[in-house]
Amino acid sequence: MDPKDLEFEETLADSELLLKNTARSMDEDAEFTLESILAEYGSGTPAAPEPEEKEPEPPVEKRPPAKVVPLPKKAETAKRPEDETADETVRLPVIPFPSAKKAETQVEPEEEPEEAPEEEPPQDDEPKSMSLQDILAQTVQEALSEREDTVIEEEPPRRGLFSRRKMRDTEQLYDDAEEEEEDEEFEEPEPELPEPPLEETLSDYRAQLSGATKARRGAGIFTFLLCVMAVLEHFSILPEAYTGNSMIRALPLLSVEAIVCAIGWRIFAGALRSLKQGKVTSGFLTLFLCLVTLLDTALYAFLPARAALSLPLPVLGALSVYCALLGESLRLRGMYDTFRIAAIGNAPYIVTVTAGGAAKRVGLPNGFSNSARASDPYSRWQSVLLPVFLVAAVAFGVLSTLETRQSVLLAWNLSVLLASANLLAFPMVCALPLKRIAVRLAKSGSAVAGFSGADAIRRSNCVILTDGDLFPPGTITLGGLRVFGEESGKVISYAATMAHASESGLSRLFDNLLASDGGFREQVEDVDFYEEGGVGGRIHGETVLFGTAGFMRKRGVNLPRSLGLKTGVFLSVDGTLIAVFAVKYMPAENVDWALHALRRSRITPVLAVRDGNITPALLKRKFGTDARAVYPKLSTRLALSERGGGRPYALLMREGLMPYAEVVLGSKRLCTSARRCTVLAFLAATASTLLAFYLTFVGAYSVLTPLSLLVYVLLWSLSVLLDAMLSDRY
Repeated sequence: MDPKDLEFEETLADSELLLKNTARSMDEDAEFTLESILAEYGSGTPAAPEPEEKEPEPPVEKRPPAKVVPLPKKAETAKRPEDETADETVRLPVIPFPSAKKAETQVEPEEEPEEAPEEEPPQDDEPKSMSLQDILAQTVQEALSEREDTVIEEEPPRRGLFSRRKMRDTEQLYDDAEEEEEDEEFEEPEPELPEPPLEETLSDYRAQLSGATKARRGAGIFTFLLCVMAVLEHFSILPEAYTGNSMIRALPLLSVEAIVCAIGWRIFAGALRSLKQGKVTSGFLTLFLCLVTLLDTALYAFLPARAALSLPLPVLGALSVYCALLGESLRLRGMYDTFRIAAIGNAPYIVTVTAGGAAKRVGLPNGFSNSARASDPYSRWQSVLLPVFLVAAVAFGVLSTLETRQSVLLAWNLSVLLASANLLAFPMVCALPLKRIAVRLAKSGSAVAGFSGADAIRRSNCVILTDGDLFPPGTITLGGLRVFGEESGKVISYAATMAHASESGLSRLFDNLLASDGGFREQVEDVDFYEEGGVGGRIHGETVLFGTAGFMRKRGVNLPRSLGLKTGVFLSVDGTLIAVFAVKYMPAENVDWALHALRRSRITPVLAVRDGNITPALLKRKFGTDARAVYPKLSTRLALSERGGGRPYALLMREGLMPYAEVVLGSKRLCTSARRCTVLAFLAATASTLLAFYLTFVGAYSVLTPLSLLVYVLLWSLSVLLDAMLSDRY
């Protein structure tokens, strides 16, 4: 067989395979054959649909050569008129390749590859004749040139090319949309874990607090005995019969420390549980310190070489256990006071966090218990840094032992360095501020959801104040009423209706005025709020405006010239003034304290008020300070003054601004004090460890007596404890 004929047969087989794959991906009603495609491509007109019963086709070799209209170039097509271009436009055959979507509509042909350069059309208008082999070769070559070989290999053999292309587009669009959603939207919050009732949680904390308090008191008694023994040893008050025998001298101390460790078993159990989770806590360092001091005391009792050197330090191990129990009892007391308030009943208000800051809303306490029981964020610092202090204490102890060449003092050196590294204040850096703040909030009838809730409120550093917060009921009174050309009943009814529609602090005042007059509120429609400080609506077809003097002037309402009210409220109907209300705003003592406290703590009040008279200037006149309040736009004020919804980070059981401000201030103080105490504790532990390493390295045993070391670790913890004690002073 001729090589050209063999190449032609292979090309024809490839084109038939491609056309069969295309037929699988198209509708059943649309049938395409090789002849219809060739006829369409060759004649430039769409081929007529074939009848159902087709006659047998003649052999391909015997068909006469078809005439093909040459494809015009893009530049030539653009220069021709539209009518000529439409007549000479060539429709590409439907071929299942990446450009298939373009083939469904009128598409201009692309340039042919280098292997098959396009032949220039003849100079005359007659089309050039092409053989069937040339047509097939050109068609297949153009189709294959639009597609890479790697893409052809990736397609499954039984899937149509159109569906494969669509599937790729769909997958790509889905991935892009998913990535955009992840970039633009916040991560969805994790579903809330089921929480027990507040009464049940309160009962659990009551039982835990009772057990921790008893353990703390028991350990405190035995620790106090060891402290007394250290004082007597330091001043040589004990009898010679006691101090002359090392076994008699050490065994009582060993027994007392062992009793203290037995009482504080819950500290060690919690430390081991945390260690299984990969967290090193101060309780684990306390456990290590107790083991080392017990070992050193036993060596002092039974090893004469050890007894000839420095005294053992069981008082440090016992005091460390007592401080750990004290910190646990303080934490439980704070949680008990928190849930004691939460379990009183459904709180009238909750404190949530919005985009504008902390907000007082009406809602349910669902989620409060989970937030309150969450671990404090500052415990992570200890889990990261305490392992470093533990390794440093062990390394320094070994170095000091090697330097002094006293191997029997290894346990003693470790005791000194571990007591210096594991500062006594570590268990109380978060527990003591939590207890102090919880007790103060409980006195004001409020509770914050632990460190989690306090941290969420603290981060906003803003507090949203509404009309009722700044001027609670009873502080807004009516100083006088002046009516212009209308009955007083209609005026009061309209004013009460508009005040109620505005949902401002004036609604209670005008409702009481309406009740005393014996009237009723009207039906208002098309209520609109205005930036100038007023509200408008339609009552019985009349346009009613209700607001400040500036609002009335902006709306074109004429006001009396002799009127000198700074906090008056005006009412107009159809552009005519019908009433003037002289409203007085009296400052409340608790609001005055709250505004000054917010200013001192640098917390920004956001005035989400609906009464046009309540502005920072009014607060300055009435309270002597505006607390650097922010007065946003009307749309923002309306959005922030919503009354319901939100996650409860704190609960309020009382009315007024003082409990609300107490929660915001207490949350900031709690987080600030815990963070500051944590930093101070680590700085003090660093300094005390380095100084203790120096003293043990040079062998200053006469300086490191039990009493001096006891005072040493207490003094380093004093600054932390004083800061935590003052956390509720604001």
